[in-house]
Amino acid sequence: MTGFVLVHGAWHDASCWAAVQAELAGRGYPVVGVDLPADRPGLGADAYADAVLAAADTLPDAKQLVLVGHSLGGLTVPVVAQRLGPERVRALVLVAALVPRPGMSYDDQRRADRSIMAPGFGAGQERHEDGTTSWPAAAAVSGLYRGVEKELPADAVDAAVGRLRRQAWQIGCEVTPLTAWPAVRTVSVVCTEDQVVDPGWSRRAAAGIGADVVELPGGHFPMLTRPVELADVLVAAGDD
Repeated sequence: MTGFVLVHGAWHDASCWAAVQAELAGRGYPVVGVDLPADRPGLGADAYADAVLAAADTLPDAKQLVLVGHSLGGLTVPVVAQRLGPERVRALVLVAALVPRPGMSYDDQRRADRSIMAPGFGAGQERHEDGTTSWPAAAAVSGLYRGVEKELPADAVDAAVGRLRRQAWQIGCEVTPLTAWPAVRTVSVVCTEDQVVDPGWSRRAAAGIGADVVELPGGHFPMLTRPVELADVLVAAGDD
């Protein structure tokens, strides 16, 4: 049986996957959401991959896994696939995700290509003495959740913002431990109205790694706004 391991992006935790997790579980699939140690300074992709592998170990009935990374989680799930190999990994699914390049850090990538992030993204973040960043509530609504607030009721947006936490950035400044793109099927979910990760860049990045592209309407957080549609994409990735 195929199991699903859901990896969140920056400032979030596993709770952002709750609706997708419930949808997959309701269809009879083993599924787990991962809490990355993302608020702890000094931890990067290897530590994040350790957390993903520990979560995957809670799915003993899953002979193969679909590893799903949202946004910053895209820097981690290929590293997990590299460790596990194609015998265990059925597919990688990148959801509005960043894509690591062997031999480079994410910061290197951004310096080389300013089109990765949507124009204006990042305004309103607060930086703390330990190097972590966070979002004041109003800035999160107008910045991190730009556009998404039009797809969700106000109380749902407020609840999502209330669950945000600090994000540390070793994951961005370190050279990725990924040595080559894993030899597994990769699906890139491009959100056509994404105002965090630029959709045009996502399409180009997908072509660069040979990923199949699935486009969903709406903004950066389809696990919140379109959980059933996203679950359909994940199941299709595991079945093909």
